Amino acid sequence: MTDVLPVKATSQFSIVSNKYGRIMIAALGLTLVLLADPIDSIANQNLTVHMFQHLGIFIFSIVFGYALHRLLVIRLSSLKRVTSKGWTAFIGIIKFNTKTKGLVFAGLIPSIVFVFWGFPNYFELAVTNGYIHILEHLSYIIAGGLVGLSVSAIPKKFKALLLALGFMTMGMMGSMMVVWPPGFYPMYSAAQNTEMNSAMMLLGALGMVVVGSWFAKVLDII
Repeated sequence: MTDVLPVKATSQFSIVSNKYGRIMIAALGLTLVLLADPIDSIANQNLTVHMFQHLGIFIFSIVFGYALHRLLVIRLSSLKRVTSKGWTAFIGIIKFNTKTKGLVFAGLIPSIVFVFWGFPNYFELAVTNGYIHILEHLSYIIAGGLVGLSVSAIPKKFKALLLALGFMTMGMMGSMMVVWPPGFYPMYSAAQNTEMNSAMMLLGALGMVVVGSWFAKVLDII
């Protein structure tokens, strides 16, 4: 009679071997590319590049936060063994997002961040002050990460609404700043202001075309 030894399950876990782990690494890498030279230096000189740098940082941070959320959900028992405080914090985030439908982290906080840094005084201060510049980028990273952590808790209708509102606001801001004399951001030239405003209007309009039909379908309008 042959003795059968029990197979001990390994507790080792490689982030690289997991799909969400690889997504996290890719999102982090792309965020760092946007934060590093030459893009960061160009962004300080070109208003359009600067705006889309912020948008890119925010989007890649959302992807990172979402992948992190999925990875931790899969490895929840492992997280508890490694750090009970981390497990408690993550469970607290899940409960909070469930109670608020993810709208505080995915709607309120990003809105505050974008509105705050959108004011010319704060925007231009971040360009001229290195420490404020770091704080500005860090706030976009945190806001995006919180959105990513909240995606799974947001009902489908609210996801469509948030996207529609985001693109609509972008288009409206772009159109408003086109007629703002002598330019919404005085430290940049009138030509750069016009270029950035036009880019925002175009992206907002394209986004509304794509998201608007989905939003209408989600609400059973079409």
